[in-house]
Amino acid sequence: MKHLASKTLIVAFSLCASQVMAETPKPVKSDEVLIDLGAELKAKGGADINVPRTPAPSNNASKNTEKSVNNAVNARSENKSAVSHATHWSYSGESGPRHWGDLAPENINCKIGKNQSPIDLRDQTAVGTNGLPQLDIHYRDVPLKVLNNGHTLQVNYPLGSYIKVGGHRYELLQFHFHTPSEHKKEGFNYPMEVHLVHKDGDGNLAVMGVIFQEGEDNEHVQTLLNHLPKKVGKQEIHRNVNLNPVLFMPGNTDFYKYSGSLTTPPCSEGVYWMVFKQPIEASAEQIQKMNEVMGENARPVQEINSRAVLKSWAEQLQEPPMYEFY
Repeated sequence: MKHLASKTLIVAFSLCASQVMAETPKPVKSDEVLIDLGAELKAKGGADINVPRTPAPSNNASKNTEKSVNNAVNARSENKSAVSHATHWSYSGESGPRHWGDLAPENINCKIGKNQSPIDLRDQTAVGTNGLPQLDIHYRDVPLKVLNNGHTLQVNYPLGSYIKVGGHRYELLQFHFHTPSEHKKEGFNYPMEVHLVHKDGDGNLAVMGVIFQEGEDNEHVQTLLNHLPKKVGKQEIHRNVNLNPVLFMPGNTDFYKYSGSLTTPPCSEGVYWMVFKQPIEASAEQIQKMNEVMGENARPVQEINSRAVLKSWAEQLQEPPMYEFY
């Protein structure tokens, strides 16, 4: 099996409560053999893949058969379209977040779930600890696969990039963006947030969130803006471009950990969330362009209820102030 890239780059670093990195980690070379299913899907000469070719009909019977098949396909498409329309959701109006739980039976957690995301992250109420499982990140450079799915800009990843939480492996599936941020920090929304979605072999999800603040141009956000999909719902592949999400990791790797949910329907719970405390920067113009493409696509914060939000760092004991009297 051939790899997509001629050289494999893996980003590997560890985050734990006692370890704070001074700068954003850089990719390091590795000879580890990784699985890449995408390499088997290369199409030559721009031809479509996974589309079987059938011989042209040679008689009336064949034409009738083809007509019957086309009618069946059209009917199935119409039914699928009707179902999609019935379960359509958005970020405003009658199909907005307040109504998600009523749009389809499978969305019931959006309405009655007690462990929903996003939430408001506050230092004073979060519990500091040194006992969180170690987080290791191993991301590869791969060709850029970008999709505007109608709700967000999403970058899809093949197998071979993953995180380990306490030694348990979660494969990176995709990362996507929200404007403004979905998680609040001390009661405030930041202008943008990126979510990195992972899944283990049993289907359990782990999501890392990084918030953005306005500042200097972000060259990695610009890479995405330079290769925006031309059509909604159609993935575009840029084989000579990569956008490794490790480049969105902040320099200070302190993070909040809590049990939450997907932030879009069906709002499934049991998601292992890690949201980094320190924001990274992108320019006001870049954030505005991202917003113009995606619109306002942030779910409002949800009640914490009985959940505990943990911090990957322990509060430092402060020395009592020294006073001198004259």
